[in-house]
Amino acid sequence: MKKPSHKNSLIYFLFVLLLASCSSTRNISKQVETSISSIKFLDEYILPHTTNFQSTMVGGLSGIDYDAKNDQYFLISDDPSQYSPARVYTAKIDIKANKIDTIRLTGVTPILQKNGQQYPKYQYGKNSKADGESVRFDPIRNRLVWSNEGERLYRATDTTLVQPALTFISTQGKFLDTVPLPKGFEITKQTYGVRKNAFFEGLSYADNYKSLYASLEEPLYQDGKQAAFGFAGALTRISKFDVDSKRNTAQYAYNLGELPVNPTSASDWNLNGISEILAINNHTLLIMERAWAKGHDDHTFIKLYLVDLNDAENEINNASFMKTPPRPLKKKLLFDFDSLNIHIDNFEGITFGPNLPNGHKTLIFCVDNNFSKAQVQQFFLFEVMP
Repeated sequence: MKKPSHKNSLIYFLFVLLLASCSSTRNISKQVETSISSIKFLDEYILPHTTNFQSTMVGGLSGIDYDAKNDQYFLISDDPSQYSPARVYTAKIDIKANKIDTIRLTGVTPILQKNGQQYPKYQYGKNSKADGESVRFDPIRNRLVWSNEGERLYRATDTTLVQPALTFISTQGKFLDTVPLPKGFEITKQTYGVRKNAFFEGLSYADNYKSLYASLEEPLYQDGKQAAFGFAGALTRISKFDVDSKRNTAQYAYNLGELPVNPTSASDWNLNGISEILAINNHTLLIMERAWAKGHDDHTFIKLYLVDLNDAENEINNASFMKTPPRPLKKKLLFDFDSLNIHIDNFEGITFGPNLPNGHKTLIFCVDNNFSKAQVQQFFLFEVMP
């Protein structure tokens, strides 16, 4: 065999180094895919209610996502610039011995409007409001996407209508682009479109960040009644968007469970809806259902379900579930938070975290405490059983 020259050896070494670098980059950007047979509760961590960070009041944490490359988390507050400007936090969550050791906020970024300005303080009758409900990080494009729930409020003295939005921003909070909403997903003065506080509460990337799923918390008016005690027929929608074209490619019907307890009186807070979603792999979503009922205000009912999108019916051309009954997704109960002997508050965020020493993945949940002294800013850590 002919001995290779030093020049050829150097070229070969550089070629191998390039391949290794590309492989490493792909691994960093590749989205988590797994299977889940069950989850195991490991730990609870409570952030003090009086926490302040860089001149902002910490609270209303409605969404969480993990940036594995930098081992940091993004947390969105649903504060409509009442306490501090609409914002996204970055944080470190230190896990030791299968416990959350500390949660350290590391930065705060104001969310900017298209005009480059911060969102103003929300006021009745003023058609501007930031109400962040979910945030997801895209490491391939190095940007965030967030859902703004808007507002639908009728009062004797004034009316406030703020259209909901699904928006891409830079990690510095700068507006980049918005996703055109599907027909029928707008807020109107009629009983048509999105209900108050019921827009895209859940977001999740899939297909290695090529697809974005967005879940409506409750049914569109044209899709029928809300979930209620004794009524388990409420149908909401989970939409799929192509990230590059921003085109809505699919909509799926999801059957919400009934309200688990009978409310003591009528209230806007008597509801069961989708609080957050998380893609487990390219065809499976983890769905978090959250319910409240008047008279049971100190208890939030949280259930986790799995749905398989394989063989699911695309209802994108079905304008009204009341007029044309759909074929809902089949769902499987994964975990009921009532099985824990722990206070369960207003859970709104889910993300995969780092792997445990045994190689199992983790799930981290966060709570929106509504800036209330009567609520707690909880974080829960779970182990994923494949």
